[in-house]
Amino acid sequence: MTSPSQTLDAGLSPGAGLRTRPDRGRGTGFTTMVRHEGRLWWGRRWLVQAVLWTVLLDGLLLALLWIAEQAGSSGMRLEQPAVGVAEVFPQYLGVAVLLSTIGVVVLSQSVMLDERRDGTLEWVLSKPVSRTAIVLAKFTAHVLPILLVVVVVPWAGVYGVLSWASGAAWPLGEFAVVVALVGLLLGFTVALTLLLGTWTTSRGLVIGVPIAAGMVYDGAHALVRDLAGQLPFPWELTTSATAVAAGAGLVSVVPVVATVGWIVAVVAATAWRFEREEVG
Repeated sequence: MTSPSQTLDAGLSPGAGLRTRPDRGRGTGFTTMVRHEGRLWWGRRWLVQAVLWTVLLDGLLLALLWIAEQAGSSGMRLEQPAVGVAEVFPQYLGVAVLLSTIGVVVLSQSVMLDERRDGTLEWVLSKPVSRTAIVLAKFTAHVLPILLVVVVVPWAGVYGVLSWASGAAWPLGEFAVVVALVGLLLGFTVALTLLLGTWTTSRGLVIGVPIAAGMVYDGAHALVRDLAGQLPFPWELTTSATAVAAGAGLVSVVPVVATVGWIVAVVAATAWRFEREEVG
């Protein structure tokens, strides 16, 4: 008689029992791990974060609109004139993406790192759950709530602010493309942060590298302005989103397709590295 493989119980806590399930291979324990990791979010945490990011991002847009209005009414001369909603929105995007990147890194930096540093990883790996399933489950269970609290909820508020400030409903199709591009970039940021969490136990590196990479890319981007919105790198999505927000449309789908590929490649690299993690 064949005995079914065992997987972790839904609680996934030390001392908890095991339940038998027919999970096998690299996907062993994936569903259970997703439920366990999801419990870290679907309580009070997601609501607090959603309110925090809504206040921050929507408040930033309101502040920029107020500054632009004051500048226009008082005759102030700005380095980059922005006297209307249509002019403010593209300029707002760059700051909003930078703040969101920092937030995403902070929210996801402990996903892989803490278990490697505090020793719980050894306990998890002693259970019938594959290393590949752990990586895929952690990415899936964290990227969705992070995008919900940093993108979906706050940017619904941004749409409301834009519509209110312009006196009419903001073009929904154009706005949806902008949000999708921002969300895709931040999804890549989650994947990159998880990868770094498997390579180093330095919290400074895990937090600093994704943020610095985006800033360095923006600085180097000035050297290739003719290719703006066309390069096959995730950070190019900021340029693409800014162009759409300014009414110029999507310059090229290359950054979009490339970013999807980068996410798959980075998650695969994380699983490959984690398979070689020495524990104990």
